[in-house]
Amino acid sequence: MRKPFSLFPILVLTAFPVCAEFTIPYPDNSNKKEIPVLESSPEAKNKPQSVSKEREKKEIRLSSRNVSEESEKEAPKEKLKKFFTRPTNKGTYGDRPKFYRGLYVNNSLISDKSRKNEWESLLKDASDYGVNVLVIDLQPKTPPVEEISRIKGMGFYPVGRLVNFDGGLKTKYPSTEKLNSIFGYVRKACLSGFPEVQLDYIRYADVTDIDLSLKEKYNNINEIVNRIRGEANQCEKLPYLGADIFGRIPFNRDDQIGQKVENFAQLVDVIYPMLYPSHFYGQPGRIANPYQTVYDGLKNTRKRSLSTTKVVGWIQGFGMSLGPSGKSLKDYIKAQIEASVDSDSDGFVVWNIVGKYGDTFRAIEESIQSGKLKLEE
Repeated sequence: MRKPFSLFPILVLTAFPVCAEFTIPYPDNSNKKEIPVLESSPEAKNKPQSVSKEREKKEIRLSSRNVSEESEKEAPKEKLKKFFTRPTNKGTYGDRPKFYRGLYVNNSLISDKSRKNEWESLLKDASDYGVNVLVIDLQPKTPPVEEISRIKGMGFYPVGRLVNFDGGLKTKYPSTEKLNSIFGYVRKACLSGFPEVQLDYIRYADVTDIDLSLKEKYNNINEIVNRIRGEANQCEKLPYLGADIFGRIPFNRDDQIGQKVENFAQLVDVIYPMLYPSHFYGQPGRIANPYQTVYDGLKNTRKRSLSTTKVVGWIQGFGMSLGPSGKSLKDYIKAQIEASVDSDSDGFVVWNIVGKYGDTFRAIEESIQSGKLKLEE
């Protein structure tokens, strides 16, 4: 059953000072009645919502996707151990895992025929290690229904990642052409059979010349998400809707990019904070302690969300800034996985833009062997 999306009159967001820097965690609020209610366009179709539902300078461009990839040593194939065997046809349309154990999949890995062997190898390894979620780019070429059906038949829950405003919105409101492009990819995702669409870069740019108050930024982002929801509601089978937020957002009360946990908790079914520890520029303690960074970010997101909102963290599967932690990439990933479990979140998705997941698989293996990571669906 999907939860009805509120149609009652809604109050106007109150603007607060932008908090670009943060050095202490967001305080406990235990879901106090501080959730700002939203303004939406009259043309937005607010149909039911699911029950379970950089500054471009380094110092504040936290959790951007534009990171340099350091090479990682792949796990020898002969050492890969199969942990999990799925029943045939597990993962039918709309079934969501209780706990996401996910990997990011670059669009070219599926759409480039010369990478077919690489794609098949990743699918096999992911299945062997109990991965149950694949976050797959919808752009530039949305995978066909036949491929998404095959993936679901293998037991994976596919999530379609949709980049809305690459680098963030740099105008007061997106053009009609841009919105139509976004809506078009939502329709393509539905036709391909994706049970969930994840909105990435659903925010303003860190640095722009836009003369907009914080309240106006919030309201515009809220309206855009509502309009995307309206488009998704035209699909034959209603997809869940997720949204990526910067890693600093769970720690900030308000932010100049127009993202706020409380807003997204009302608008989407899944919130994905991008908690890559390496991206907490100017906060060496967070870079050096991947466990605590992910734990705090997920806990804060959970406290500021609705009880029906899933919270799934993007975690770091690449070798940037590992030195201060004294950990190998495998152990860095393992710490983040275990923080995802301990924080009572709804899972994790590992980001590695080139799809090299050998260290991730080793980290999953050790977390399973220690009893920390369970494989129940």
